[in-house]
Amino acid sequence: MTKQSNYKKIKKGLRRRTIFFLILTLIGNAFAWFIYSNKISTSINVGVKSWKITFAQAGTTLENNVVFSVDSIYPGMSNYTDAIEIRNSGEMAANITYELTYVKVFDEVYTNETYTSSQMENILANNYPFKVTFVVGSPTIGITDSTNFEMHIVWPYESGDDDLDTFWGKKSYDFQNTYPLENEIEVKVKIVATQNS
Repeated sequence: MTKQSNYKKIKKGLRRRTIFFLILTLIGNAFAWFIYSNKISTSINVGVKSWKITFAQAGTTLENNVVFSVDSIYPGMSNYTDAIEIRNSGEMAANITYELTYVKVFDEVYTNETYTSSQMENILANNYPFKVTFVVGSPTIGITDSTNFEMHIVWPYESGDDDLDTFWGKKSYDFQNTYPLENEIEVKVKIVATQNS
């Protein structure tokens, strides 16, 4: 056998191996994308909770601690809203205020021991490619009236910063794989109703 025929044989073998590994890689990537797509498509739960406020005596302040939790977020997700209905069943109008006491985004935790409520709101609204905001339908509710307290999350497919979307999208995916039973976002809110005299 000549050197040239050995060279052709080696070249042919390398070409076959290269094509084999290329096909194997394409199949693996297609399978991984299929699993990822199926995993994120069924992960958002939305609900409406309820809180009826009834003041027992004049000058009373009532508090309700509510936990909002989201199990998965990703770029291009549908806009998320979770709400609590606050119904005034008392005999006087009520003023509604709120305060964030705890925030967890993936493995980052913020509490009211270190941050103010407004600082935590600012972090949720500005530090990530997704925006988490809170809305009180009406800060004052009359007798037998109601209002909603809502948490919204928006993460458009193109947030304007591809690197940030990619970084946090990968972080979301990795978090789901590492901690499949944990929520990616958890926010504890203290909602306060005070009599409006």
